[in-house]
Amino acid sequence: MIHQQDYTAYQTYALLDFNISFEKDVPADDISRAVIEVTERIDINKFVDFTHRNSHRYDGLMMLRLLLLAFADNGYASTRKLAELCRTDIRYMFIAQNQKPSHQAFQRFIHDDLIMSVEDIFYEMNRIMEDELPIDTDVLCIDGTKYEANANKNTFIWRKNTVRHRERQWKKCNDTIKRINKFFKEKNINCRYSILREPNIDYLLRVTDKIEIYMKDNGIEFVHGKGCRKSDIQKLYDELAKEAMKLFEYALHFDMLGDRNSCSKTDPDATFMHMKYDYYNHTNVFKPGYNVQVGVSDGFIRNIYVSSDCSDIQTYIPFMEKYELMYGKLPLKTPADAGYGSYDNYMYCRENGIELFMKYPGYYEESKKTNDKRSDSEPLILRELKMAGIYVLLVMSSRWIR
Repeated sequence: MIHQQDYTAYQTYALLDFNISFEKDVPADDISRAVIEVTERIDINKFVDFTHRNSHRYDGLMMLRLLLLAFADNGYASTRKLAELCRTDIRYMFIAQNQKPSHQAFQRFIHDDLIMSVEDIFYEMNRIMEDELPIDTDVLCIDGTKYEANANKNTFIWRKNTVRHRERQWKKCNDTIKRINKFFKEKNINCRYSILREPNIDYLLRVTDKIEIYMKDNGIEFVHGKGCRKSDIQKLYDELAKEAMKLFEYALHFDMLGDRNSCSKTDPDATFMHMKYDYYNHTNVFKPGYNVQVGVSDGFIRNIYVSSDCSDIQTYIPFMEKYELMYGKLPLKTPADAGYGSYDNYMYCRENGIELFMKYPGYYEESKKTNDKRSDSEPLILRELKMAGIYVLLVMSSRWIR
């Protein structure tokens, strides 16, 4: 180590070792070694299309290894991040044989040459490892966690608020239609629009079209801007058009919500959930996120399922259906915590020959004894001494009575 105060990174000094190699400098348990070993056993033609590749492009197996290593190491990597890793990370430099593919080269490889998606490649690799390694696939341990979405914090859409605001807006529309009917009645025009009980955006648009035709036939011009006085019918027209746009916005909110009670405007697929980390000063505020379920067999991740459900109960059956679709069979045992226990999940297990290893909510509370509930906080030795003292008193009292 250099201790001079005037040290700079560019000064020359003697190195102890002049050779940098993958075998020596990369740990034996690094994920890059597993990626290289697995890709040596696969049929590259199943993953990469070589029909329209020319001699000027980078090697397809090399690009596939770089892509798989980036996803296995970071979970996600952009094309620019991949290009940066090939210039700075010794593992990527070794796989690329000191070549430096640009982000455009990675983009062309993913778009033009890669046949499967990364998720399909993940399951294909699992099938290969299942044939090569003694993995007990009969047992699949399931657990889930919630990840915060990359969405703005204050972009709430709540179903109850949307229903309430839509009803209020529809009442305003009905009041505006009544005023339009009153306007035509005062002008002695035989025109009357109906008051509907349910919001109907198409009906409101037809009313605005009729008003435009009336204004055009009577020579009433649309005016806008400061200092321009609007006519009475244009004021009604503008109010109705504004209210129709608000109703259309609420209809979009319902379409984004689907069967959920909340979502985010900037990420409609994200649902507002409770997270373990609360940066709102522990105010218990919901944050947009996703529920990620993971299944593991003998330390290998076998299945991943991402959903917008707030609870784990509703994710079990879709999770198992995806597993069966990818591997063609179901495991025999699926140990999971009490968050997955429900009647529907138990019936699904019985119908598909899966042993019931999921506890139901409240299992631990029901299994406790009455005296254990009152003395859980006491040490075990203290509880035993108390029970022994009570027994001695009972014996002495029985002898005294005799």
